Amino acid sequence: MPIDMTKITKEMVAKALECKTADELIALAKTYGFTLTKEEAEAYLAEFEDMELDSAALEKVAGGSCNKVTIWGTDGCDKNEHLCFAGDSQVAVPGGIKCIKDLKLGDKVITLDVSGKEIIGVVTEVMQPAEEEIVEVAFSDGTLWHTTESQTLYLAHNQHCMVKFAKGKKALLRDGGTVTVLDVKFTGKRETVYDVLVGEDGDENVFFVAGIATEGYFTQRERELLKKARECKTADEVMSLAKANGITITKEEAELYIA
Repeated sequence: MPIDMTKITKEMVAKALECKTADELIALAKTYGFTLTKEEAEAYLAEFEDMELDSAALEKVAGGSCNKVTIWGTDGCDKNEHLCFAGDSQVAVPGGIKCIKDLKLGDKVITLDVSGKEIIGVVTEVMQPAEEEIVEVAFSDGTLWHTTESQTLYLAHNQHCMVKFAKGKKALLRDGGTVTVLDVKFTGKRETVYDVLVGEDGDENVFFVAGIATEGYFTQRERELLKKARECKTADEVMSLAKANGITITKEEAELYIA
């Protein structure tokens, strides 16, 4: 099953990089409470062969997509990393599709609740367009995404993966099926890219681009908690807030939220 990258630490990544065989990686995963098939382990090993991770890169892998340890949403992400799509990317909306560049505040889009049930969500924030290098993601059904390297695939509740690490992964289709990521190619071309946040209560901040689920890591609840965390005056206050919401963090992590 896909690994929830938000639970991966730098220590786990470092040990995984030392594994030489799929069996070693499967055994390591098991010690941390994860279950990997041999096929999945071999796919991870193939990815590791292309990775030369320094301490900064380890920070980006551990926890998913950010270069600081975070507990709510994207706070702490490298502000130069935009998780966005090319403007003509087609987003599923009630009754049809709409290019992401044309989405406006208050527009309705197709999203999912935590159980995976399709519901209608509302665009609550339109991100500032930015110019970024385009990454082409090829899926086994012939679909192509034109996006940025840090854009995420939504795999399941609390499970997502940046496209630059997604080769071989199973992506979720709107009909509940899956499609495999065959290739991820850096094009060297730069385009204006766009992104939105979907914010109805109970949704997953998921939307569908060309019928494939994306985002899923910055939910309405996370946004509300993030706002409260930013209002805290001390790390101890942040830790108390986290504990009240069933989250355990260190003092070092809590200090990231103090201005």
